[in-house]
Parts: sequence; C-alpha cells; structure tokens
Amino acid sequence: MSFKCAVLAALTLAATAAPALAGEGKWGGEAFGDVYWFAANHDSVIEDQNGMWIRRINLSYDYKFSDVYSARVRLEAASPGDFTSLAMITFIKDAWLKWANTNHAALLGLQVTPTFNLIETVWGYRSIERTPVDLQSLGSSRDLGIGAIGAFGASKKLGYHVLVADGSGTKSENDKGKKVMGAVQLRPSDKFVIEGYADYEDRTNDADRTTIQAFAGYQAPKVRAGVQWTKQTRNTVGEDVEMTIVSGFAAAQATEKMWVFGRVDRNDDPNPDGKKINYIPFDPTAANTFVVGGLDFALWQEQNDAGKLVSDVHLMPNVEAVFYDSPDGGGPTPDNDIIPRLTFAMHF
Repeated sequence: MSFKCAVLAALTLAATAAPALAGEGKWGGEAFGDVYWFAANHDSVIEDQNGMWIRRINLSYDYKFSDVYSARVRLEAASPGDFTSLAMITFIKDAWLKWANTNHAALLGLQVTPTFNLIETVWGYRSIERTPVDLQSLGSSRDLGIGAIGAFGASKKLGYHVLVADGSGTKSENDKGKKVMGAVQLRPSDKFVIEGYADYEDRTNDADRTTIQAFAGYQAPKVRAGVQWTKQTRNTVGEDVEMTIVSGFAAAQATEKMWVFGRVDRNDDPNPDGKKINYIPFDPTAANTFVVGGLDFALWQEQNDAGKLVSDVHLMPNVEAVFYDSPDGGGPTPDNDIIPRLTFAMHF
C-alpha cells in the first residue's frame, strides 16, 4: 500500500469512528450541474451536443476532537464531462487532520492547496465555473501533504498558506518529486485583499513546472470583484512552454434574491492540454478569450441564529463563450465556442 493510500485510509477511519468520541461532528454537502447546449464549437463533433450533467456532488463530515484538533473527510462524485465516458467518477476529495490555535493551523493529509483557494472564495461561483488556473489545469485544488495556514497579529492583516505535497492532486503519487506551494495575503481593510503566490513542482524527465501569481480582490455584502495575473513555465526537452492568464470578474446584488455576475479570462497562450479540459474543451492551437456571464436567482435560503447562511438552492441562467485568435503557426482560426446553460446548485 502506498503512503498516500495509507494516510487516506487512516484519516477516513478516524473520521468515521469519530461519533464514538466525546467531540462534535457535522455533516454538509453540495451539488451543482447544468442543462447545457453547445450552440457553436470549434470541434464539429461536439457542436450541437446538448443534455444535462452533474459537475459536483459531495458529502463532508467534519469532526472536532477538541479545541485544538479536528478532521474532515469528503467524498465527491461527478459526471466525467469528457463526452465519451458514461459512469460518474467518485473519489475522496478531503481527508485531513488539523491542529489549530487562535491564529495558526497545521494540516496533515489530503487538503486544499493555496493555489487558488482565496480566488475561488472571492469569485464565489465555483458552481458556474472553475477559477482560471483550475479551468486551464495549471494547478490542483487538492493535494496530499503537510500544510500550514494562518495570520499574524490581532488584526490578522498579514496571512500565509504553505503546502509541501506530492503534486499529484487527488490521485496516487507516481514519481519521487514533490510540489512546494506558498501564498502570502495582505488585507489593508476588511473588504480588500491582495495575494502573491508561487509554486515549484519537481517532475520526472526534467519537466519541472513553476507558477507565479498575483491577485487583488474586493468583498462587500452586495458586491465582489477581483483581478489576477498568472504565469506558468513548463520545462520541456525543447523550448520551454509558457502560459499566461489575465482575468477579471465581478458580481453584484441586483435585488434581494438576484445577483448579476461576469468574468473574462485572457489566455495569452494556447493550452497544449486544452482538449482534455472537462465540460468545456479548448482548442490547443490558439490563444483565446474566455467569457462567462449570467444571473443568479436564490430560490431558497436558510440562515442560523448568527445570520450565517447554512443552506440554499439556486437557479442560474448563464452563457459561456470562447473567442479564438489565429494560431501562431498559421492555419485557419478555430470557430468560437458558445454554450448557453441553466445551472442549478444547492448547499447544505
């Protein structure tokens, strides 16, 4: 049994046995998906494809052993989104043990990475689309390793998140290399946050990868916005591959139960793995601009006594589009992608 499998098995056993201990446990989950139509697409095989898929179903169990120690196990399933596979994919998304005091925490196991955790929180619409780095598969939201997260001082204006991990996401490790990730956050006020991020991944055959990223975000009760810049360098046998993304998004509350949102990603370089992107494959030969926008209707919401949202149901009509440049090596410009969708989401 690999180290990764052993750690996951131990953490899963500990969490499932938790109700017998003198602590506190809590279940939670979410689900979202789309009714979709590929009205136009650069790939004639996919064009006019329509249907319904579930892009995420997960169930989490959080257990608090004491004021210092806690754990989480999360199981996730989803439609594959590759237009060929039929069966839903099921896997363990989280399995970690955490030690924490007032300002700092250390985690062991399969856990969230610092790559785009903050960006996804400010964006607030993972149910609509992954953040740019996640969408283009330049990084993973989870990895198995040892991490630390926290902030300094009573005001917590300066924060950090570091992780040393396998670099294999939720999959088993298949090489000797490791991935080191780190982010530093500065919060000038309660509404503004600035983050700098960098990582280095040691891969086989000298195919190492380095990523640097900057993000600035704004969060208020009725509006959110953010901008980011990301550059990844991939070492290859020939010329290194560089991929640069510039992205901006905004979301605003229009009425008591309706929000308006939009996002634009400028992918300055073709993604060699574009065809492998689930749910919305990109042409791998051309730079492009990705756009998504829509409305968010809250059909039902529930808050606890402290006013925190604990469960909700949403219906979100939206449109995704990809507009391609001419390929650098010549040849015809890929047709644009236009995808109207009706997205549904619930959290509990």
